[in-house]
Amino acid sequence: MAEDEVLYELGVDINSDFTFHDGDLKLASYDNNLIQAVANRLNTKLDRLDLFYEDYGSVLTDFFGWKGNDTTIGLIKVELDNTLRNESRLASYTADITYEGDGLLHIRLGLIPNAGVIIDVNLVLNNMGELEVVETEEE
Repeated sequence: MAEDEVLYELGVDINSDFTFHDGDLKLASYDNNLIQAVANRLNTKLDRLDLFYEDYGSVLTDFFGWKGNDTTIGLIKVELDNTLRNESRLASYTADITYEGDGLLHIRLGLIPNAGVIIDVNLVLNNMGELEVVETEEE
């Protein structure tokens, strides 16, 4: 399957920032839709939407304020695995987790919807205890 076909299968949805373009809501398409879906799942408290979606959400934001050590990073990796295995559009993923200045947690994910396709996304657990997608700096 060609990479473009894989990306098209990731779908389209309303941008969760509810921003507008030409008088209509912007859409999150293909790889951006998967990134948005993963970020929304990780930001939603586990079982908050249990009435509609079983096992939706995570407890990742509960790690806000924890010490940046190997034990915490190990627990975060377990939580990522527990959460992302419920995303039906992911075949696999990679994760690199680091703590950066001021206790910010940085998660670099490689989302793998299908063999040969990797979608890179950078997330930061900010000082408000929310996970946000951040742009990568060009090297």
